[in-house]
Order: sequence, then C-alpha cells, then structure tokens
Amino acid sequence: MVLAAESQDTDEITNAIENVLKSCVSSPTDFKVSDLALFDIEYLFLKARSKSAGEKIPIRLTDPSDSTFSVDHEINIDKIGILKDENHTNLIYLEDDVAIKMKYPDISFFNEGISTENITSTVSLIARLVEQIVIGEEVYNSEDMTENEVVEWLEGLTTEKFKKVTTFFETMPKLSHTITVRNTNTDKDFTIVLEGLADFF
Repeated sequence: MVLAAESQDTDEITNAIENVLKSCVSSPTDFKVSDLALFDIEYLFLKARSKSAGEKIPIRLTDPSDSTFSVDHEINIDKIGILKDENHTNLIYLEDDVAIKMKYPDISFFNEGISTENITSTVSLIARLVEQIVIGEEVYNSEDMTENEVVEWLEGLTTEKFKKVTTFFETMPKLSHTITVRNTNTDKDFTIVLEGLADFF
C-alpha cells in the first residue's frame, strides 16, 4: 500500500486497498469489497491500516490563506469517523407517487471521484447509481434499463426535482476529519477538513 500511495497511481492504490481488505476480512466468507459503499471501504481500510502500521498518520498542513506557513501534524486514526447527515436518505420522493432509489458509490469511484460540478457529469453520475425508479405502483429496476434510458428520464426532470436528487450526494455519509491548527506567523487559527481516503495519504 505504501508503494502504491507513493506512485500516486489511482489504479494501483485501488488494487492495493482491495487486496488489503480481502486479506484482512475473514468473516463473512462471501465478503466482497465490490459490494461495499466507498465510505465503508475507506473506513475499513483505515482501521486495518491502524492495526498494521500504527494509529498515527503523519501529514503536512498548509494554511489555505497563507501558503508560506506549513506544519507537520499527526492524526489519530481512532478519531476519524464517518460523518452522517441525519436527514440523508437514499429514497428520494420527487412527487407523492414518484420516487428514485439510489445506491452508494463503490470502489470503482475511488479512481474517478464523485463530481457534480457540471450538469453533464452529474446526470451521468446519477444514472450509474440509480437502483430503482418508482412511478405509482410500477417499479423500474436499473438492470432492466439502459443507461441512456435512465439519462433521458433524468434529463426530463424539472430543476427543482433534479436538485432533490443531487442532495443525495451532498448529504451521503463520508469519511471526514476536521483539524484546527494555529498559524504562528499570523497568530490565527485555520481549519482543514479532510474527506475521503486520498486526503489521509
């Protein structure tokens, strides 16, 4: 894993994460990394890392408003957790009788990231993660539809309804840790928020 992290090759890092978890998780016997949500994979990997390489992760922090100030810092892995929004749900009602059920990003998204910066990438991202579309008493499963059909359906949503769907990404659980450090040059505190496994290496 250390060699993969040093290479900065996301494919190597992804493979290393999968191999480590396959080796470390012995129960259940049918455990598959690919079945887990990305945030669960990241959390499990950090826990495995703490047992093998120690509970401290050394990182270097730079003040976002003062690039001349950097400081070495240690993170205790046991202090890192999954941040959950109590209002989050993967079943999103667009109307009283119309809903969309989402599934969570898996390990394949570690390389690509989760971007909702533009409408095209957001529609494509949502289409890949739609599990079901419920209209009245009819349930349409994603495996019974092509991605283009899902994209076309999403593109037909109003702006208000589409925003309800994107809230899924804004509020879904994520690996997160907040650090506040004092800049001794300015004598002011600055805060860094680390999110996702890549931020911890």
